[in-house]
Amino acid sequence: MISEKTDLRITKTLRSIKEAFSALIITKPVNHITVTELAKKAEISKGTFYLHYLDIYDLYNGLVTEVANKIAACFNPYPDLFAAPERFVRTFMFAQLDLFSNTLTVSERKILSENNIRFCPGYPKCFIDAFRQQIYRTDKIVPCMENDIKTEFLITGMLSIIISYPTLFSRPELQESVVRYLTSVVKETFPEFYQ
Repeated sequence: MISEKTDLRITKTLRSIKEAFSALIITKPVNHITVTELAKKAEISKGTFYLHYLDIYDLYNGLVTEVANKIAACFNPYPDLFAAPERFVRTFMFAQLDLFSNTLTVSERKILSENNIRFCPGYPKCFIDAFRQQIYRTDKIVPCMENDIKTEFLITGMLSIIISYPTLFSRPELQESVVRYLTSVVKETFPEFYQ
């Protein structure tokens, strides 16, 4: 009985901390949020905050991971990776923009904003891991180092294009070229599905 109460208290405390952070991130960048103001907003002591997190950046990094997992789970092109690679590429590359604007809350978009994301040096890995988990959930390939490398290569490449070439989304002729290229890469990466 005591452990149930403790677990419930911890759950409520963590939720309160995250809600306070979400409210604060809307009005200021992560590097301007202090533990003192967060604790006050969450109605906890600073000591309670430090029971769960090393600092604001530890909390922030965890929230980046949560948002990455939410994005990866919000759409489902993953089975197409092994059956319809062109559709997979189109969905992965070009459906995410709508997903980003229509699915994420204001605070989640602020968490991922350019001004804040620089404080999470491991954010690319958060997204790679989130997408990889979804690919493994298709049960088409087994989790192993070889498949980790293959999926990381594909995901990293596609995310790099999305980030590095934002004008691609307004240039349909380039989109088609990229889709053809990435489709061939998918087929070469997983030839056992395309023989």
